[in-house]
Order: sequence, then structure tokens, then C-alpha cells
Amino acid sequence: MNRYDSKSLQWTNKNAINFGRILGLLLLCLLWIRDNGSQIGVILLLFLITMTVCRWRFNLPPWTLLIDQIVCLAMIPFWANASFAVAMPIFEAVAIGKIIFSLPVLALILINNQMSFPLVVVFIQAGFIGWVIRSWSLETNKYQKELNQQRRERYEQEELKRELLSANIKVARMSELSERNRIAQELHDSVGHELTGAVLALQAFEKLWHEEDPLAKDMFLKVQERLSNSALILRETVHNIKPINGAGVDRLKEISDGFTDCPLNFKIYGDTSLIPVYLWSILEPCLKEALTNIMRHAKATKVEIELDVNPHLVRLSVYNDGVEDISSTMGMGMGLRNIRQRAKAIGGNISSDMTHGFRLVCVLPILDNH
Repeated sequence: MNRYDSKSLQWTNKNAINFGRILGLLLLCLLWIRDNGSQIGVILLLFLITMTVCRWRFNLPPWTLLIDQIVCLAMIPFWANASFAVAMPIFEAVAIGKIIFSLPVLALILINNQMSFPLVVVFIQAGFIGWVIRSWSLETNKYQKELNQQRRERYEQEELKRELLSANIKVARMSELSERNRIAQELHDSVGHELTGAVLALQAFEKLWHEEDPLAKDMFLKVQERLSNSALILRETVHNIKPINGAGVDRLKEISDGFTDCPLNFKIYGDTSLIPVYLWSILEPCLKEALTNIMRHAKATKVEIELDVNPHLVRLSVYNDGVEDISSTMGMGMGLRNIRQRAKAIGGNISSDMTHGFRLVCVLPILDNH
């Protein structure tokens, strides 16, 4: 239920109070007509209608109910049935939770022994209807507070999810920038230095060679040595760029190649370069956990892995055609529970399907990092 529903509930409560006011005025009008319409009755009805309209349009303080009761009591000597009009402020006092403002008039009527059986019934009914509306209002307010609390918690969770996703993206960017700076620094300090020395040595060699100087041969050997050192440093730098265990889709293929329990087919759809670095840290353990569960719990004759990538999301599906212990492969192990929490934190989801075997599906959103 959203905030518009809670507002409609409040509006319904106000309508119930207004309906009770109008009903009381109509009953008084009928009573006035039955008594041949005395002039005092007209004055009392106009006063009550005026107060009802004021309470409908404005938030009058509760003590104004005493004015209603005083006017009604003042009219009793001139119109006996004016005592029934006291039921309206009693209803108002109970409905707004200020029943204390109706007690003085009730006490005065009891002292004067002006309470007839019909009057007692009307007062009890007015108080009961007011109590029902009051209870309804309290329950509605309680429900609205719960809705607001749930809405606040949901907003905080969404905010935390956005902050976590933003932090993951920033970490990935910082890692990339740090690696780029390291490579640039290493190329500048090592390869750049050797190549500069080789260029200078070549210039010196060219001069000595034209002059047929015996030192030209030694200078040529120095140039050759510097170029060899540059090639060696460059090769080592390139080797250090590539992680030992591989990364991205290559790492998924390496994990799949290590599965030997039954034939495995790995299909890739889309451009895997669209997958951000932080998503591979979820896809890799998800595939590991899925294949581990197949080895432990399933009697599979084939395994099919699909990695589907589009500009908006990446989907990893791991299917096997045989399940021995369904309860063990429901994806509720500690490993998949942790991975599922990480996927939810960035707006993704991990689900399972046991139709004709067992399929584990991991869907993760690809957000714009620019």
C-alpha cells in the first residue's frame, strides 16, 4: 500500500465523523418536525449546523464541545427534546478521544434526574458510534506508521544498495587506474630509459662508422645490448599485466574445463567486454558453486552453461539433467546464500528451476559506468 492509500484511509475516517454529524442533525430535524417545529428548535438546529460546518472546515479546539452542550442545556426549558441534542457533542468528544469534555453535562443531567430511557439509549448509541470511529482511526494511524516505517526501511535499503554498487564501481575504476599508472611508470622508467640510451648509442655509432673508427663495433654491441634489455623488460611487463589465474570469460572457461564428471557445453552470447570488473567477482563463484553442487548431489549425464550478455544485463545459466537429492540442490547452501546476497546488493538475482533437471540462473544488471 502506498502513501495515497494511507491518505484515503484518513479521508475515510473524516467522512465517517462527518456522516455521524449529518445523521445526528437529520434525526434532530425529524424530532423538531414531530414537535410541530418550535422557534427554539430552529435556533438550536442552526447553531448545531454552524458548529458542524466549522468543525468540518477548521480544526476547532476540543473545549468548544462544552459550548455546544451549554447551549443545548440552555434550550431544554424551552424545548424539552433539546436534551437529545446533547448526544452530538458526546459523539464528537468520544470520536476525537476527548471524552472528558462530555462528562460534566452528563453529570448535570443525572443530578437533575432528567434522564429518560430513550435519552439514555441515544447517549449510549452516540458514545458507541464515536468509540467505533475512534478505534478505527487509531488502528488506521497505527497501520500508517507501520507503512511509513516499511517505506523508510525500503528506502534505506535501496540507498544502501546504490551506495554499495557505487563503491564497487569506484573500486573497479581505482584498480584500473592504479594498474595503468603502474604500467606507465614501469615503461617510462625501464623501457623508456633503455630505448633512449639505444637511440643515443645509435647516433654515436653512426658517427664512428662514417669515420671508420675501431670503436664503432663496440658501440654497435652496446646498442644491441640496450635493445635486447628493452625487449626483455617489455616482455616481462606484458607478462605481469595478465593475472596468473586468468580473468573474465577466460576464467569461467578455465573453471568449466576443470569439470570432468560428465560432458559439458559452454555457450557465450553477446559481447563479454560489456561486463564490468565487479560483476565477474559474482559470476565466477556462482559458476564454481553450481558445478560443485552438481558433482556432490547430481547424477548428471550432461551440463549446459550459457553466458548471455546484452547492454543492460548479463545472465549465467547452469543446467544439469539429473538430480539425486533435490533438497540439497535447491541453492540454499551457505555458499550460494552469500552469493545471492551479493547479487541482490547490486540489483541482481539468483534463482533455480527444477523442470526436467536442475537449472541455476544468475541475472545481474549492467549499469552505465561513464
